[in-house]
Amino acid sequence: GSEPYQVIFISPVKPPSASLPPLIVWPHGGPHGVYPAEFVVWWECLTLLGFAIVLVNYHGSTGFGQDFIETLPGKVGTLDVQDVQFAAESIVKSGEVDKDHVMVMGGSHGGFLTTHMIGQFPEFYKAGFTRNPVIDIAAMKSTTDIPDWCSCEGGISYTPAIPPTSEDYSAMLKCSPIVHASKIMAPLVISLGGEDLRVPAINQGRQLYFNLKAQGKDVSLYYYPKDCHPMMSVDTDADCFMHCVLHFH
Repeated sequence: GSEPYQVIFISPVKPPSASLPPLIVWPHGGPHGVYPAEFVVWWECLTLLGFAIVLVNYHGSTGFGQDFIETLPGKVGTLDVQDVQFAAESIVKSGEVDKDHVMVMGGSHGGFLTTHMIGQFPEFYKAGFTRNPVIDIAAMKSTTDIPDWCSCEGGISYTPAIPPTSEDYSAMLKCSPIVHASKIMAPLVISLGGEDLRVPAINQGRQLYFNLKAQGKDVSLYYYPKDCHPMMSVDTDADCFMHCVLHFH
């Protein structure tokens, strides 16, 4: 896209040593959401632990006008990926972070992007962490509580009375990160909520887990049977944070 977009860079209070801090690239979910400049416990704790963070409000984010939102549908998996990668590379080129320790994380569509990033740029990212990630939009279409989202973001029309065509399913699959799974090199942690109706674990995160396991890749799965899409119960959120920190260290 030709329109400018926004990133928020958070530097650590004190790096873990005299060396440059590792970088966490963190695209938001939605995709039509936004990261404001606000207090978030995870951001605070990660920076206190010595991580730098870049939050990416890529094309399609809210808060920048309707036209900006409408730049993304039909281009997920490309335009948003390009935005995130350009932001990550720009921060690395600034010399403020360790270029050899770049990680990526996100949930829902942020997990979609996390999986895209480690699949499309396998040598750039050293680790990934996801929460209830969208992995295969075509498979998600028939199981989610928002089938219209799958059509919209996949760039196809949505009419409840008419089932998707084979071409529609092909378009949704083509923009999904599962098609890049064979290129993934970075160790990945997948955390899933068993009661997620939005991005059902059974044919999304679990599909990626089994795919990577079958390839002999470094992947771990943590399953929380009573949690839904946000995965924000106190115990689950704390457990996810600990797994994230231990994984990125």
